[in-house]
Amino acid sequence: MSSLNDDTEMRVTGSTRYSVNFRERGWLVVVGVVFSIVLNVALVTTVAVISHDKSSHKHTSCDSAACVETAAAVAGSLNKTHPACSDFYEYSCGGYKLHHNLEDGAWSYTVWTELSETHSKRLRMAVEAADKTQKYGKEVAALFASCMDLVALNATNSKPLLDLINKGDGLQFPALVGSAWDRTKFDLSLWIKTLHKMEINTLFTLTKGPNPIKPSDVALKIFPSGLNMYSWDYTSDASWAAKRRDDYKNRMVGYIKNLGVNSNETAIRIDVEDAFQFETKLAGITPDWRNDIYTPKMLRLRKLYRDYLPVTKVNWKDYITSMYPDKLAPNEYEPIFIEESNYFQNLSKLIAHTQDRTLANYMAMSLLYNLADHLPEHISGQITAHKRWDWDASPLYFQCAEVTEKLMPWAASRVMLDRGLISDKTAAKKIFENIKAELSGAVDSVAETYGFSADFTKQLKDRVTHLKEKIGYPDWILNQTLVNQYYSRMTESLDPKQYLQNVVEMSKFRRTALLMSYEENMNGGEGWDTYLGDNDASYYLHGNDIYIPLYYLFAPVYSHDMPDAFNYGGMGAWVGYYMVYALEDDCRTYIDDKGNILPLNISEADGKAYEAAKGCNDYIANATYLPPGEETPISISVSMNSGVQYQHNDIIATRASYKAFRKNMKGSQAAPGLPSSTDKVFYLAVGQFYCSAKYDHHSYYHKLLNAIAASSPEFTQAFGCQPDDPLYNSGETVCSL
Repeated sequence: MSSLNDDTEMRVTGSTRYSVNFRERGWLVVVGVVFSIVLNVALVTTVAVISHDKSSHKHTSCDSAACVETAAAVAGSLNKTHPACSDFYEYSCGGYKLHHNLEDGAWSYTVWTELSETHSKRLRMAVEAADKTQKYGKEVAALFASCMDLVALNATNSKPLLDLINKGDGLQFPALVGSAWDRTKFDLSLWIKTLHKMEINTLFTLTKGPNPIKPSDVALKIFPSGLNMYSWDYTSDASWAAKRRDDYKNRMVGYIKNLGVNSNETAIRIDVEDAFQFETKLAGITPDWRNDIYTPKMLRLRKLYRDYLPVTKVNWKDYITSMYPDKLAPNEYEPIFIEESNYFQNLSKLIAHTQDRTLANYMAMSLLYNLADHLPEHISGQITAHKRWDWDASPLYFQCAEVTEKLMPWAASRVMLDRGLISDKTAAKKIFENIKAELSGAVDSVAETYGFSADFTKQLKDRVTHLKEKIGYPDWILNQTLVNQYYSRMTESLDPKQYLQNVVEMSKFRRTALLMSYEENMNGGEGWDTYLGDNDASYYLHGNDIYIPLYYLFAPVYSHDMPDAFNYGGMGAWVGYYMVYALEDDCRTYIDDKGNILPLNISEADGKAYEAAKGCNDYIANATYLPPGEETPISISVSMNSGVQYQHNDIIATRASYKAFRKNMKGSQAAPGLPSSTDKVFYLAVGQFYCSAKYDHHSYYHKLLNAIAASSPEFTQAFGCQPDDPLYNSGETVCSL
């Protein structure tokens, strides 16, 4: 690709800055269905060749504490009294409901909820026992201790916050000081700089990451960051959205009033309403990041500083240099990408037509909203710092673990490694590569079956073969010296008695350090953040990588000591889902051998496999399962728009993981208390993902797990399903569905 000058514009399709952790349907459902056909044919062949745990095999049972504990958890989730071939969800998860009662007011309790609780307990254990002779151990212990000290939290009042917004400089908060606000001192650029240093990305975001043109390089990027106070809600239920906005407004009024500076509630409400109206207008110009085609504009920093002003009232040179430590700011020849330049033009117009008081209120409320969960009880009106969700109260340590890992993720990971509380991820990396190889081979088979051109086949394969994993934590964290060096950049040590001050300071440090992490570690592929509490995997187009959270290294998803069958069924099936999703996400582009993001020619796939897709969908629509207490079988099919029959990713991923497992399994190791059949263990591990303490026989995931079982001839063989069983698969269906 030719080099770009300062004014070159490029078109990149789809979202380039948000993670994808939800399920959508795209045109590549078609390709997905064909994958499932190919995988099915290959698997039938595989099954015919490979012996399924013949009695002559010698089984050795793992005996480590982690293995025994994991196997016991899986065994406890089962309901062996119900036939697996009638309702695999009940067989896999029937015991889970019995052993996990919902607490009063809780709307759900799933395997993922349990993982979250277990993780929080482990993190607390690691932090409280951290080696304080290590810089990272000392600081992470101080942050956690300050969060746990409610007495100190309430005693310090809100001084760190008031120090920011109740002074007579450019950061004064109009709603807080009322008529005493001085408009002549308002400084929007100072507000943006202050908030962005604390990772409150008001109006836009500055980041550093893979270059949109060549992801093997890094570049600065500025892009729309969305909204801050959720006043705008993209929902079809207008009345519900209005109630939600009113709730946020009332909270904001309460926060401001409880700070004790301005007691005029009527005046406060006027200012709050004014700020929320500005955010509503901001929502009107914010692009739909899922559907819009972005047009990044590449400049050199010197041009941004001198000529290009995407937002009025912002001193760009001062702003960007302030985000870096002294003497480490980027030089003026470094490239920077302005993503969605139309947004910035519209934002500039909106700001020009908005009163300074409104802008000052909006910026201050963005700060207040983001710090609300960390304020003393008498300011917030409740102990919001110690509630995981608005509707679901959590123990104090739970929220403190979440705050700690968000603000000090690398230190949190390191102290858990020090205590041996994170499983070795070597096996997880191998699983990733082996499943990737299976999907790459499936692309070749699809291309041959449907006569795709060599160019289009290569484009599809590039999406798979160039996928990179980011599992749990960056490998550099294994080097204790590097972690200490990273936190040695902190200008001051944290105070175990000053929670709010610690939150403010660590927010500033984290933002600067994240920018620097890309600068220093990108060559090793390790310039990435980790947030331990995030239980959703994500696919990122720029870099073509899949982020796999630390949760995935915990049982019942994965355990290094467990047999391959378990880890491929747990970690493998779920990671495989996001690999398949990588083909669908931003499906109008692909990444070539050099890392360039280029248009994907999808016309070759149009109309070539819809008949096959219909056959698969029809098969699932006609499949049934029989839960306990039901007299007649229940159809797996649900609505056309959200039906299980459209979730090909789960089917394809499970089958790809199964094939990779069978091809790469070592020996025939068993786990205590689990079936000797490795195929059974594989499918039981898949089933653990869907277990919930609250479900009915018609729930989506109840149907989805049964759809996976019904689509798999190997499941039928493993569990000995008979032709009259609801989930029986003869292997002669139109496709694996």
